[in-house]
Amino acid sequence: WKALAAHHERVRDVHLRKLFADDPNRGERLTAEAAGVFLDYSKNRITDETLKLLLQLAAECGLRQRIDAMFRGDKINITENRAVLHVALRAPRAASIVVDGENVVPQVHAVLDKMADFSDRVRSGAWKGHTGKRIRNVVNIGIGGSDLGPVMAYEALKHYSDRTMTFRFVSNIDGTDFAEATLDLDPAETLFIVSSKTFTTQETMTNAQSARDWSLRAFGNEVKAVARHFAAVSTNAAKVSEFGIDTANMFGFWDW
Repeated sequence: WKALAAHHERVRDVHLRKLFADDPNRGERLTAEAAGVFLDYSKNRITDETLKLLLQLAAECGLRQRIDAMFRGDKINITENRAVLHVALRAPRAASIVVDGENVVPQVHAVLDKMADFSDRVRSGAWKGHTGKRIRNVVNIGIGGSDLGPVMAYEALKHYSDRTMTFRFVSNIDGTDFAEATLDLDPAETLFIVSSKTFTTQETMTNAQSARDWSLRAFGNEVKAVARHFAAVSTNAAKVSEFGIDTANMFGFWDW
């Protein structure tokens, strides 16, 4: 770390023009590519010496061992004594990642398959709302990662989306957020996704209740309509069912 800090003092005022003049191939050399992602780090104040020192620091910190521990399913989240397995969500079917003696990869793919089937039915029009109309609007209700994650994925993949469908996101507990998101939507063509691990998150459940009331007003308070216009991302089957959502349309996840 001290060596890296000293190196920084030596290169902090070096201009990128000089670095490119001294190494014309820098733009091709200081790049990396993997898994369809291309990284060009040549436009940073970085030299071969910087790379060497960064790698030495990573080795000294035990980064490789930490990476291996994460992929093994070790409980590297020491504050909550949990595994940290976002990598399991992208693991191929044949992979094995064991947590507390159980390979979690089959569980992941079971949920992914369930999500894919549900999504295909909604997009194709096979899934019908309470009145028999197809779903044309999807509104995600969540907060924090249950809002920002879906928004990020939607924005990143928007180019591939079906433009005949409308997608909205509600996270603010201020009622105007929900009112504006649904202002021009037909309840008969709208599906809500309520994303809350415990199904007790105050902001999310307040907005979910607003969505439930909004829907039921349109369907003459027929409670069975809820099951045709709501899905859940949660682990609390009892609360999901109590809300009126069919647990067949509940997509689970894990504490890791």
